[in-house]
Amino acid sequence: MEAWYSEALTTWGKVLDAQAERLGDKTLFIEGDRSLSYADFRARVDELAKGLIALGVKKGDVAAIWMTNNIDWVVCQFAIYKTGAQLLPLYSYYKQSELEYALRQGEIAWLVMADRFIGKIDALAIATDVIPELATARKDSFRSEAFPMLRAVISVREEKALASRYRVDEIVALGKAKGSDAALNERLDSIDPFDVMNIMYTSGTTGFPKGGLSMHVTNLVTTWQWAEIAGLGEDDVILCHVPLFTNFGGLYAAALGIRNGSAVVITEQFDAALSLRMIEEHGVTYIPGTPSMFRMMIDHEDIKTRNLSSVRGGHVAGAPLTESTMHEIIEVFGAREIMQAWGLSECGGLSTVSTRKDPVEKRLKTVGKPLASAKVIIAESGSTAPLAKGSQGEILLGDVRPGSCVGKGYHLMPEKTASAITTDGWFRTGDVGFFDEDGYLHITGRVDDMFTVGGFNIYPAEIEAKLEQLDGVREAFIVPLEDRRLGNVPVAWVAREEGSAIGEENIIAHVRSNMTSQKVPRRVFFYESGELPMTPVGKVKKKELTKQTAERVAREQVVSGAKQ
Repeated sequence: MEAWYSEALTTWGKVLDAQAERLGDKTLFIEGDRSLSYADFRARVDELAKGLIALGVKKGDVAAIWMTNNIDWVVCQFAIYKTGAQLLPLYSYYKQSELEYALRQGEIAWLVMADRFIGKIDALAIATDVIPELATARKDSFRSEAFPMLRAVISVREEKALASRYRVDEIVALGKAKGSDAALNERLDSIDPFDVMNIMYTSGTTGFPKGGLSMHVTNLVTTWQWAEIAGLGEDDVILCHVPLFTNFGGLYAAALGIRNGSAVVITEQFDAALSLRMIEEHGVTYIPGTPSMFRMMIDHEDIKTRNLSSVRGGHVAGAPLTESTMHEIIEVFGAREIMQAWGLSECGGLSTVSTRKDPVEKRLKTVGKPLASAKVIIAESGSTAPLAKGSQGEILLGDVRPGSCVGKGYHLMPEKTASAITTDGWFRTGDVGFFDEDGYLHITGRVDDMFTVGGFNIYPAEIEAKLEQLDGVREAFIVPLEDRRLGNVPVAWVAREEGSAIGEENIIAHVRSNMTSQKVPRRVFFYESGELPMTPVGKVKKKELTKQTAERVAREQVVSGAKQ
Protein backbone atom coordinates (compact mmCIF):
# COMPACT_ATOMS: atom_id res chain seq x y z
CA MET A 1 0.00 0.00 0.00
CA GLU A 2 1.28 3.46 -0.90
CA ALA A 3 2.75 5.47 1.98
CA TRP A 4 0.55 8.45 1.16
CA TYR A 5 -2.48 6.26 1.83
CA SER A 6 -1.37 4.02 4.69
CA GLU A 7 -0.17 6.99 6.75
CA ALA A 8 -3.44 8.83 6.11
CA LEU A 9 -5.64 6.07 7.57
CA THR A 10 -5.98 7.93 10.85
CA THR A 11 -7.74 11.07 12.13
CA TRP A 12 -6.65 14.64 12.74
CA GLY A 13 -7.07 14.25 16.49
CA LYS A 14 -4.55 11.43 16.54
CA VAL A 15 -2.19 13.36 14.27
CA LEU A 16 -2.19 16.20 16.82
CA ASP A 17 -1.54 13.79 19.70
CA ALA A 18 1.44 12.24 17.92
CA GLN A 19 2.97 15.61 17.05
CA ALA A 20 2.47 16.99 20.57
CA GLU A 21 4.11 13.91 22.09
CA ARG A 22 7.06 14.28 19.73
CA LEU A 23 7.54 18.05 19.72
CA GLY A 24 6.39 19.10 23.20
CA ASP A 25 7.60 22.64 23.96
CA LYS A 26 8.28 23.61 20.34
CA THR A 27 6.26 26.68 19.33
CA LEU A 28 3.23 25.84 17.23
CA PHE A 29 1.08 28.99 16.97
CA ILE A 30 1.96 32.68 17.12
CA GLU A 31 -0.73 35.37 17.14
CA GLY A 32 0.36 38.89 18.00
CA ASP A 33 2.05 38.63 21.40
CA ARG A 34 0.47 35.21 22.11
CA SER A 35 2.06 31.86 21.41
CA LEU A 36 1.35 28.21 22.18
CA SER A 37 3.63 25.21 22.11
CA TYR A 38 2.55 21.87 20.67
CA ALA A 39 2.05 20.46 24.17
CA ASP A 40 0.08 23.49 25.40
CA PHE A 41 -2.11 23.50 22.33
CA ARG A 42 -2.94 19.83 22.75
CA ALA A 43 -3.73 20.38 26.44
CA ARG A 44 -6.18 23.19 25.61
CA VAL A 45 -7.79 21.12 22.85
CA ASP A 46 -8.25 18.15 25.21
CA GLU A 47 -9.68 20.32 27.99
CA LEU A 48 -12.28 21.78 25.66
CA ALA A 49 -13.05 18.44 23.98
CA LYS A 50 -13.71 16.79 27.35
CA GLY A 51 -16.03 19.65 28.25
CA LEU A 52 -17.91 19.41 24.96
CA ILE A 53 -18.43 15.68 25.43
CA ALA A 54 -19.66 16.28 28.99
CA LEU A 55 -22.02 18.96 27.63
CA GLY A 56 -23.54 16.39 25.29
CA VAL A 57 -21.75 16.82 21.96
CA LYS A 58 -22.12 13.52 20.11
CA LYS A 59 -20.25 11.96 17.25
CA GLY A 60 -21.82 13.14 14.00
CA ASP A 61 -23.34 16.32 15.45
CA VAL A 62 -22.82 19.51 13.45
CA ALA A 63 -20.74 22.10 15.33
CA ALA A 64 -20.13 25.53 13.79
CA ILE A 65 -17.39 28.08 14.47
CA TRP A 66 -18.18 31.73 13.76
CA MET A 67 -15.26 34.08 14.39
CA THR A 68 -12.19 35.51 12.74
CA ASN A 69 -8.66 34.07 12.69
CA ASN A 70 -7.05 33.50 16.08
CA ILE A 71 -5.50 30.70 18.12
CA ASP A 72 -8.84 30.03 19.83
CA TRP A 73 -10.37 29.23 16.43
CA VAL A 74 -7.91 26.38 15.93
CA VAL A 75 -8.35 25.15 19.52
CA CYS A 76 -12.09 24.90 18.89
CA GLN A 77 -11.48 23.29 15.49
CA PHE A 78 -9.40 20.42 16.88
CA ALA A 79 -11.57 20.01 19.96
CA ILE A 80 -14.54 19.48 17.64
CA TYR A 81 -12.52 16.96 15.62
CA LYS A 82 -11.73 15.04 18.82
CA THR A 83 -15.42 14.78 19.74
CA GLY A 84 -16.21 13.25 16.36
CA ALA A 85 -18.59 16.08 15.51
CA GLN A 86 -18.65 17.56 12.02
CA LEU A 87 -17.15 21.05 11.82
CA LEU A 88 -19.06 23.65 9.81
CA PRO A 89 -16.94 26.84 9.56
CA LEU A 90 -19.05 29.98 9.06
CA TYR A 91 -17.86 32.98 7.06
CA SER A 92 -16.88 35.83 9.35
CA TYR A 93 -18.74 38.23 7.05
CA TYR A 94 -22.18 36.62 7.34
CA LYS A 95 -25.20 38.89 7.59
CA GLN A 96 -28.52 37.92 9.17
CA SER A 97 -29.94 36.05 6.17
CA GLU A 98 -26.72 34.09 5.64
CA LEU A 99 -26.44 33.05 9.28
CA GLU A 100 -30.09 32.02 9.24
CA TYR A 101 -29.50 29.91 6.12
CA ALA A 102 -26.48 28.16 7.65
CA LEU A 103 -28.23 27.40 10.95
CA ARG A 104 -31.24 25.95 9.16
CA GLN A 105 -29.64 24.18 6.19
CA GLY A 106 -26.68 22.94 8.21
CA GLU A 107 -28.89 21.76 11.09
CA ILE A 108 -26.26 23.18 13.42
CA ALA A 109 -26.46 21.74 16.94
CA TRP A 110 -23.60 23.67 18.56
CA LEU A 111 -22.59 27.24 17.69
CA VAL A 112 -19.22 28.55 18.88
CA MET A 113 -18.91 32.29 18.32
CA ALA A 114 -17.09 35.50 19.16
CA ASP A 115 -19.03 38.70 19.83
CA ARG A 116 -17.16 41.05 17.50
CA PHE A 117 -14.96 40.63 14.44
CA ILE A 118 -12.13 42.86 13.25
CA GLY A 119 -13.20 45.43 15.83
CA LYS A 120 -16.30 46.45 13.86
CA ILE A 121 -18.59 43.54 12.92
CA ASP A 122 -21.17 43.11 15.70
CA ALA A 123 -21.66 39.36 15.44
CA LEU A 124 -23.63 39.17 18.68
CA ALA A 125 -26.20 41.66 17.39
CA ILE A 126 -26.53 39.65 14.19
CA ALA A 127 -26.90 36.39 16.12
CA THR A 128 -29.48 37.86 18.53
CA ASP A 129 -31.50 39.16 15.60
CA VAL A 130 -31.54 35.68 14.04
CA ILE A 131 -31.89 33.77 17.34
CA PRO A 132 -34.03 36.01 19.59
CA GLU A 133 -33.90 33.44 22.40
CA LEU A 134 -30.29 34.50 23.01
CA ALA A 135 -31.62 37.61 24.75
CA THR A 136 -34.08 35.78 27.03
CA ALA A 137 -33.34 32.07 27.46
CA ARG A 138 -31.19 30.26 30.02
CA LYS A 139 -28.42 27.98 28.84
CA ASP A 140 -29.58 24.97 30.84
CA SER A 141 -32.97 25.05 29.07
CA PHE A 142 -32.03 26.72 25.79
CA ARG A 143 -34.33 26.00 22.86
CA SER A 144 -34.76 27.91 19.61
CA GLU A 145 -38.17 27.94 17.96
CA ALA A 146 -36.73 28.70 14.53
CA PHE A 147 -33.79 26.29 14.83
CA PRO A 148 -34.88 23.24 16.85
CA MET A 149 -31.59 21.42 16.16
CA LEU A 150 -29.59 24.15 17.96
CA ARG A 151 -28.77 22.93 21.47
CA ALA A 152 -26.29 25.51 22.77
CA VAL A 153 -24.36 28.66 21.90
CA ILE A 154 -20.80 28.92 23.25
CA SER A 155 -18.98 32.26 23.48
CA VAL A 156 -15.30 32.88 22.84
CA ARG A 157 -13.72 36.28 23.54
CA GLU A 158 -17.02 37.37 25.02
CA GLU A 159 -17.91 41.06 25.25
CA LYS A 160 -21.39 40.68 26.77
CA ALA A 161 -22.46 38.03 29.25
CA LEU A 162 -25.76 36.35 28.39
CA ALA A 163 -27.54 33.76 30.53
CA SER A 164 -28.36 31.88 27.32
CA ARG A 165 -24.73 31.12 26.41
CA TYR A 166 -21.91 29.02 27.78
CA ARG A 167 -18.47 30.58 28.01
CA VAL A 168 -15.53 28.47 26.86
CA ASP A 169 -14.07 28.48 30.38
CA GLU A 170 -17.38 27.06 31.67
CA ILE A 171 -17.12 24.22 29.16
CA VAL A 172 -13.55 23.54 30.27
CA ALA A 173 -14.65 23.54 33.93
CA LEU A 174 -17.46 21.13 33.06
CA GLY A 175 -14.95 18.81 31.44
CA LYS A 176 -12.73 18.89 34.53
CA ALA A 177 -15.71 18.13 36.77
CA LYS A 178 -17.52 15.50 34.70
CA GLY A 179 -15.16 14.48 31.89
CA SER A 180 -12.17 12.18 31.85
CA ASP A 181 -9.20 11.20 29.75
CA ALA A 182 -10.74 7.74 29.37
CA ALA A 183 -13.96 9.15 27.92
CA LEU A 184 -12.01 11.37 25.53
CA ASN A 185 -9.80 8.51 24.38
CA GLU A 186 -12.83 6.27 23.91
CA ARG A 187 -14.47 8.91 21.74
CA LEU A 188 -11.27 9.51 19.78
CA ASP A 189 -10.91 5.77 19.10
CA SER A 190 -14.49 5.62 17.82
CA ILE A 191 -13.76 8.09 15.03
CA ASP A 192 -13.08 6.43 11.68
CA PRO A 193 -10.78 7.89 8.99
CA PHE A 194 -13.79 7.77 6.65
CA ASP A 195 -15.98 9.85 8.97
CA VAL A 196 -16.86 13.38 7.86
CA MET A 197 -14.67 15.98 9.59
CA ASN A 198 -15.66 19.17 7.74
CA ILE A 199 -18.77 20.54 6.11
CA MET A 200 -17.27 23.20 3.87
CA TYR A 201 -19.74 25.60 2.31
CA THR A 202 -18.94 26.53 -1.25
CA SER A 203 -18.21 30.20 -1.76
CA GLY A 204 -21.71 30.85 -2.98
CA THR A 205 -20.78 32.72 -6.17
CA THR A 206 -23.93 31.24 -7.73
CA GLY A 207 -27.10 30.18 -5.95
CA PHE A 208 -27.21 28.97 -2.35
CA PRO A 209 -24.06 27.55 -0.74
CA LYS A 210 -23.65 23.78 -0.65
CA GLY A 211 -21.91 22.04 2.25
CA GLY A 212 -19.21 19.75 0.88
CA LEU A 213 -18.65 16.67 3.06
CA SER A 214 -14.93 16.13 3.62
CA MET A 215 -13.42 13.08 5.36
CA HIS A 216 -10.36 12.76 7.61
CA VAL A 217 -8.71 10.32 5.20
CA THR A 218 -9.19 12.52 2.14
CA ASN A 219 -7.68 15.59 3.76
CA LEU A 220 -4.83 13.66 5.33
CA VAL A 221 -4.00 12.03 1.99
CA THR A 222 -3.66 15.41 0.29
CA THR A 223 -1.75 17.14 3.10
CA TRP A 224 0.66 14.18 3.34
CA GLN A 225 1.49 14.48 -0.36
CA TRP A 226 1.65 18.26 -0.21
CA ALA A 227 4.16 18.10 2.63
CA GLU A 228 6.36 15.78 0.59
CA ILE A 229 6.10 17.93 -2.54
CA ALA A 230 6.73 21.22 -0.73
CA GLY A 231 9.44 19.76 1.51
CA LEU A 232 7.78 21.12 4.63
CA GLY A 233 9.25 20.30 8.01
CA GLU A 234 10.01 21.43 11.55
CA ASP A 235 12.19 24.36 10.45
CA ASP A 236 9.39 25.98 8.48
CA VAL A 237 7.28 28.94 9.58
CA ILE A 238 3.92 29.12 7.78
CA LEU A 239 1.99 32.39 7.44
CA CYS A 240 -1.73 31.83 8.07
CA HIS A 241 -3.32 35.01 6.71
CA VAL A 242 -5.95 33.07 4.76
CA PRO A 243 -9.35 32.87 6.54
CA LEU A 244 -9.53 29.84 8.83
CA PHE A 245 -13.18 29.40 7.88
CA THR A 246 -11.99 28.29 4.43
CA ASN A 247 -10.48 24.94 3.55
CA PHE A 248 -7.40 26.90 2.49
CA GLY A 249 -6.79 28.45 5.92
CA GLY A 250 -8.12 25.77 8.25
CA LEU A 251 -6.44 22.88 6.45
CA TYR A 252 -3.64 24.14 4.19
CA ALA A 253 -2.22 26.64 6.67
CA ALA A 254 -3.04 25.81 10.31
CA ALA A 255 -3.50 22.03 10.07
CA LEU A 256 -0.72 21.76 7.50
CA GLY A 257 1.62 23.25 10.10
CA ILE A 258 0.56 20.69 12.71
CA ARG A 259 0.95 17.85 10.24
CA ASN A 260 4.57 18.87 9.53
CA GLY A 261 5.78 20.07 12.92
CA SER A 262 6.05 23.65 11.66
CA ALA A 263 5.32 26.94 13.40
CA VAL A 264 2.27 28.90 12.21
CA VAL A 265 1.88 32.69 12.39
CA ILE A 266 -1.81 33.70 12.48
CA THR A 267 -3.21 37.11 11.53
CA GLU A 268 -6.84 38.03 12.22
CA GLN A 269 -7.44 39.04 8.63
CA PHE A 270 -5.41 39.58 5.50
CA ASP A 271 -3.65 42.93 5.31
CA ALA A 272 -0.79 43.24 2.85
CA ALA A 273 1.32 45.49 5.08
CA LEU A 274 0.79 43.23 8.10
CA SER A 275 1.65 40.10 6.14
CA LEU A 276 4.88 41.65 4.90
CA ARG A 277 5.77 42.69 8.44
CA MET A 278 5.05 39.19 9.81
CA ILE A 279 7.30 37.66 7.16
CA GLU A 280 10.17 39.86 8.30
CA GLU A 281 9.56 39.63 12.07
CA HIS A 282 9.04 35.87 12.28
CA GLY A 283 11.22 34.65 9.44
CA VAL A 284 8.30 33.17 7.53
CA THR A 285 9.48 30.52 5.10
CA TYR A 286 6.22 29.42 3.50
CA ILE A 287 3.26 31.50 2.27
CA PRO A 288 -0.12 30.07 1.24
CA GLY A 289 -2.38 32.58 -0.49
CA THR A 290 -4.83 33.38 -3.24
CA PRO A 291 -3.70 35.23 -6.37
CA SER A 292 -5.33 38.45 -5.14
CA MET A 293 -3.48 38.24 -1.79
CA PHE A 294 -0.12 37.85 -3.50
CA ARG A 295 -1.08 40.63 -5.92
CA MET A 296 -1.83 43.04 -3.06
CA MET A 297 1.47 42.21 -1.32
CA ILE A 298 3.43 42.74 -4.53
CA ASP A 299 1.70 46.07 -5.17
CA HIS A 300 2.15 47.36 -1.60
CA GLU A 301 4.79 50.03 -1.06
CA ASP A 302 6.34 48.09 1.87
CA ILE A 303 7.48 45.34 -0.49
CA LYS A 304 10.52 47.52 -1.26
CA THR A 305 11.68 47.87 2.34
CA ARG A 306 10.79 44.58 4.05
CA ASN A 307 13.34 41.78 4.34
CA LEU A 308 11.70 38.79 2.65
CA SER A 309 14.83 36.65 2.35
CA SER A 310 13.42 33.95 4.66
CA VAL A 311 10.71 33.01 2.15
CA ARG A 312 11.59 29.88 0.24
CA GLY A 313 8.20 28.76 -1.02
CA GLY A 314 4.45 28.66 -0.82
CA HIS A 315 1.40 27.78 -2.81
CA VAL A 316 -1.12 29.79 -4.79
CA ALA A 317 -4.68 28.49 -5.04
CA GLY A 318 -8.31 29.39 -4.48
CA ALA A 319 -8.86 31.31 -7.73
CA PRO A 320 -7.50 31.44 -11.30
CA LEU A 321 -3.92 32.70 -11.48
CA THR A 322 -2.56 34.78 -14.32
CA GLU A 323 0.81 33.99 -15.84
CA SER A 324 2.09 37.51 -15.16
CA THR A 325 1.13 37.37 -11.48
CA MET A 326 2.80 33.98 -11.01
CA HIS A 327 5.96 35.32 -12.64
CA GLU A 328 5.99 38.35 -10.34
CA ILE A 329 5.44 36.17 -7.25
CA ILE A 330 8.50 34.14 -8.12
CA GLU A 331 10.61 37.20 -8.93
CA VAL A 332 9.54 39.57 -6.14
CA PHE A 333 9.63 37.06 -3.31
CA GLY A 334 12.71 35.34 -4.66
CA ALA A 335 10.96 32.05 -3.91
CA ARG A 336 11.62 29.54 -6.62
CA GLU A 337 9.49 26.95 -4.81
CA ILE A 338 6.19 28.84 -5.12
CA MET A 339 3.73 26.36 -6.61
CA GLN A 340 0.28 26.56 -8.13
CA ALA A 341 -2.41 24.09 -7.09
CA TRP A 342 -6.00 23.25 -7.97
CA GLY A 343 -8.75 21.30 -6.29
CA LEU A 344 -12.09 21.40 -4.51
CA SER A 345 -12.75 21.55 -0.76
CA GLU A 346 -15.35 18.81 -1.38
CA CYS A 347 -12.53 16.58 -2.61
CA GLY A 348 -9.68 17.05 -0.14
CA GLY A 349 -8.76 20.54 -1.30
CA LEU A 350 -6.06 19.56 -3.81
CA SER A 351 -6.02 17.28 -6.82
CA THR A 352 -3.27 18.71 -9.05
CA VAL A 353 -0.12 20.65 -8.32
CA SER A 354 2.81 22.15 -10.18
CA THR A 355 5.97 21.36 -8.23
CA ARG A 356 9.34 23.03 -7.92
CA LYS A 357 10.68 20.29 -10.21
CA ASP A 358 8.40 21.30 -13.09
CA PRO A 359 9.63 23.64 -15.86
CA VAL A 360 8.94 27.29 -15.07
CA GLU A 361 6.73 27.60 -18.16
CA LYS A 362 4.46 24.82 -16.85
CA ARG A 363 4.33 26.39 -13.39
CA LEU A 364 3.32 29.70 -14.95
CA LYS A 365 0.66 28.40 -17.32
CA THR A 366 -0.81 25.26 -15.72
CA VAL A 367 -2.02 23.85 -12.40
CA GLY A 368 0.34 20.92 -12.76
CA LYS A 369 -0.27 17.19 -12.82
CA PRO A 370 -2.61 15.03 -10.73
CA LEU A 371 -1.56 13.89 -7.27
CA ALA A 372 -0.91 10.18 -6.91
CA SER A 373 -4.19 9.92 -5.00
CA ALA A 374 -6.40 11.48 -7.68
CA LYS A 375 -7.76 10.28 -10.98
CA VAL A 376 -8.40 13.27 -13.23
CA ILE A 377 -10.10 13.10 -16.63
CA ILE A 378 -11.64 15.53 -19.11
CA ALA A 379 -15.09 14.58 -20.39
CA GLU A 380 -17.99 15.96 -22.37
CA SER A 381 -20.88 17.27 -20.29
CA GLY A 382 -22.97 14.34 -19.09
CA SER A 383 -20.33 11.76 -20.00
CA THR A 384 -17.53 9.98 -18.14
CA ALA A 385 -15.65 8.91 -21.27
CA PRO A 386 -12.19 10.56 -21.26
CA LEU A 387 -11.43 12.97 -24.08
CA ALA A 388 -8.08 13.06 -25.88
CA LYS A 389 -5.29 15.38 -24.75
CA GLY A 390 -5.87 18.91 -25.96
CA SER A 391 -9.66 18.51 -25.93
CA GLN A 392 -11.55 20.91 -23.68
CA GLY A 393 -14.31 19.68 -21.39
CA GLU A 394 -15.45 19.30 -17.80
CA ILE A 395 -12.87 18.09 -15.28
CA LEU A 396 -13.89 14.93 -13.39
CA LEU A 397 -12.19 13.53 -10.28
CA GLY A 398 -11.97 9.94 -9.06
CA ASP A 399 -10.39 7.89 -6.28
CA VAL A 400 -7.17 5.93 -6.71
CA ARG A 401 -7.83 4.37 -3.30
CA PRO A 402 -11.11 4.49 -1.36
CA GLY A 403 -11.61 8.02 -0.07
CA SER A 404 -8.33 9.29 -1.51
CA CYS A 405 -9.93 12.08 -3.56
CA VAL A 406 -13.72 12.17 -3.75
CA GLY A 407 -15.70 13.35 -0.72
CA LYS A 408 -19.17 12.27 0.34
CA GLY A 409 -21.14 14.87 -1.57
CA TYR A 410 -23.20 17.65 -0.05
CA HIS A 411 -24.70 17.97 3.42
CA LEU A 412 -28.46 17.28 3.44
CA MET A 413 -28.63 17.80 -0.33
CA PRO A 414 -29.16 14.34 -1.88
CA GLU A 415 -30.13 15.74 -5.28
CA LYS A 416 -27.00 17.90 -5.46
CA THR A 417 -24.92 14.91 -4.36
CA ALA A 418 -26.46 12.67 -7.01
CA SER A 419 -25.82 15.24 -9.74
CA ALA A 420 -22.20 15.76 -8.64
CA ILE A 421 -21.12 12.14 -8.07
CA THR A 422 -21.79 9.63 -10.83
CA THR A 423 -22.88 6.07 -10.17
CA ASP A 424 -19.35 4.88 -10.92
CA GLY A 425 -17.76 7.32 -8.48
CA TRP A 426 -16.65 10.27 -10.64
CA PHE A 427 -17.06 13.77 -9.19
CA ARG A 428 -18.18 16.45 -11.63
CA THR A 429 -16.18 19.53 -10.63
CA GLY A 430 -17.93 22.11 -12.80
CA ASP A 431 -14.49 23.35 -13.88
CA VAL A 432 -13.51 23.31 -17.55
CA GLY A 433 -10.01 22.52 -18.81
CA PHE A 434 -7.75 20.31 -20.89
CA PHE A 435 -4.55 18.26 -20.59
CA ASP A 436 -1.65 19.28 -22.79
CA GLU A 437 0.62 16.79 -24.53
CA ASP A 438 2.90 16.64 -21.47
CA GLY A 439 0.05 15.76 -19.10
CA TYR A 440 -0.30 19.16 -17.41
CA LEU A 441 -3.78 20.44 -16.60
CA HIS A 442 -4.92 23.82 -17.90
CA ILE A 443 -7.99 25.44 -16.30
CA THR A 444 -10.02 27.38 -18.85
CA GLY A 445 -13.16 28.31 -16.91
CA ARG A 446 -16.31 27.13 -15.21
CA VAL A 447 -19.20 25.26 -16.77
CA ASP A 448 -21.43 27.85 -15.10
CA ASP A 449 -19.38 30.72 -16.58
CA MET A 450 -19.67 29.46 -20.14
CA PHE A 451 -22.06 31.45 -22.34
CA THR A 452 -22.93 31.44 -26.02
CA VAL A 453 -22.41 34.17 -28.62
CA GLY A 454 -24.37 33.53 -31.79
CA GLY A 455 -24.48 29.82 -30.94
CA PHE A 456 -20.73 29.52 -30.22
CA ASN A 457 -19.57 28.43 -26.74
CA ILE A 458 -17.44 31.08 -25.02
CA TYR A 459 -15.21 30.24 -22.03
CA PRO A 460 -14.27 33.52 -20.26
CA ALA A 461 -10.96 32.26 -18.88
CA GLU A 462 -9.61 31.79 -22.41
CA ILE A 463 -10.21 35.45 -23.26
CA GLU A 464 -9.01 36.61 -19.83
CA ALA A 465 -5.70 34.80 -20.32
CA LYS A 466 -5.23 36.43 -23.72
CA LEU A 467 -5.92 39.90 -22.31
CA GLU A 468 -3.47 39.42 -19.46
CA GLN A 469 -0.70 38.81 -21.98
CA LEU A 470 -1.14 42.40 -23.21
CA ASP A 471 1.34 44.99 -21.90
CA GLY A 472 -0.46 47.35 -19.56
CA VAL A 473 -3.07 44.83 -18.41
CA ARG A 474 -2.67 43.49 -14.88
CA GLU A 475 -5.91 41.51 -14.57
CA ALA A 476 -9.05 40.92 -16.63
CA PHE A 477 -12.49 39.35 -16.28
CA ILE A 478 -15.03 38.53 -18.97
CA VAL A 479 -18.80 38.40 -18.39
CA PRO A 480 -21.75 38.14 -20.78
CA LEU A 481 -24.09 40.99 -21.70
CA GLU A 482 -27.47 40.12 -23.17
CA ASP A 483 -27.74 40.97 -26.86
CA ARG A 484 -30.90 40.86 -28.99
CA ARG A 485 -29.13 39.56 -32.13
CA LEU A 486 -26.43 37.23 -30.75
CA GLY A 487 -27.99 36.20 -27.44
CA ASN A 488 -24.94 37.44 -25.50
CA VAL A 489 -21.76 39.39 -26.18
CA PRO A 490 -18.55 39.51 -24.09
CA VAL A 491 -17.77 42.48 -21.86
CA ALA A 492 -14.30 42.95 -20.34
CA TRP A 493 -13.43 44.33 -16.91
CA VAL A 494 -9.75 45.28 -16.87
CA ALA A 495 -7.29 46.43 -14.22
CA ARG A 496 -4.40 48.41 -15.69
CA GLU A 497 -0.81 47.99 -14.58
CA GLU A 498 0.55 50.95 -12.62
CA GLY A 499 1.30 53.82 -14.98
CA SER A 500 -0.49 52.23 -17.92
CA ALA A 501 -2.81 54.33 -20.08
CA ILE A 502 -4.05 51.43 -22.21
CA GLY A 503 -7.51 52.14 -23.58
CA GLU A 504 -10.61 50.29 -24.71
CA GLU A 505 -9.57 50.36 -28.34
CA ASN A 506 -6.25 48.60 -27.52
CA ILE A 507 -8.05 45.87 -25.60
CA ILE A 508 -10.55 45.20 -28.37
CA ALA A 509 -7.91 45.30 -31.11
CA HIS A 510 -5.70 42.81 -29.23
CA VAL A 511 -8.49 40.24 -28.93
CA ARG A 512 -9.67 40.82 -32.50
CA SER A 513 -6.18 40.13 -33.87
CA ASN A 514 -5.69 36.96 -31.80
CA MET A 515 -9.13 35.33 -31.40
CA THR A 516 -12.34 34.67 -33.31
CA SER A 517 -14.85 37.49 -33.62
CA GLN A 518 -17.28 35.92 -31.12
CA LYS A 519 -14.69 36.38 -28.35
CA VAL A 520 -14.05 40.08 -28.96
CA PRO A 521 -15.36 42.26 -26.07
CA ARG A 522 -18.04 44.72 -27.14
CA ARG A 523 -17.38 46.93 -24.11
CA VAL A 524 -14.40 47.42 -21.79
CA PHE A 525 -14.68 48.81 -18.26
CA PHE A 526 -11.63 49.65 -16.17
CA TYR A 527 -11.56 49.07 -12.40
CA GLU A 528 -9.32 49.65 -9.40
CA SER A 529 -8.46 47.16 -6.67
CA GLY A 530 -11.41 46.48 -4.39
CA GLU A 531 -14.09 47.65 -6.81
CA LEU A 532 -15.30 44.23 -8.01
CA PRO A 533 -17.62 41.94 -6.00
CA MET A 534 -15.42 39.27 -4.39
CA THR A 535 -15.87 36.26 -2.13
CA PRO A 536 -13.83 36.18 1.11
CA VAL A 537 -11.27 33.87 -0.54
CA GLY A 538 -10.59 36.24 -3.42
CA LYS A 539 -12.81 34.91 -6.20
CA VAL A 540 -14.78 37.33 -8.34
CA LYS A 541 -18.53 36.79 -8.05
CA LYS A 542 -19.18 36.40 -11.76
CA LYS A 543 -22.98 36.31 -11.48
CA GLU A 544 -23.00 39.52 -9.46
CA LEU A 545 -20.53 41.17 -11.83
CA THR A 546 -22.71 40.13 -14.77
CA LYS A 547 -25.69 41.80 -13.12
CA GLN A 548 -23.70 44.96 -12.37
CA THR A 549 -22.54 45.08 -15.99
CA ALA A 550 -26.08 44.93 -17.31
CA GLU A 551 -27.19 47.64 -14.89
CA ARG A 552 -24.29 49.92 -15.85
CA VAL A 553 -24.94 49.54 -19.57
CA ALA A 554 -28.65 50.20 -19.02
CA ARG A 555 -27.88 53.40 -17.09
CA GLU A 556 -25.54 54.60 -19.81
CA GLN A 557 -28.20 53.96 -22.43
CA VAL A 558 -30.72 56.00 -20.44
CA VAL A 559 -28.26 58.89 -20.11
CA SER A 560 -27.37 58.69 -23.80
CA GLY A 561 -31.06 58.69 -24.77
CA ALA A 562 -31.75 61.69 -22.56
CA LYS A 563 -28.92 63.66 -24.17
CA GLN A 564 -30.29 62.93 -27.63
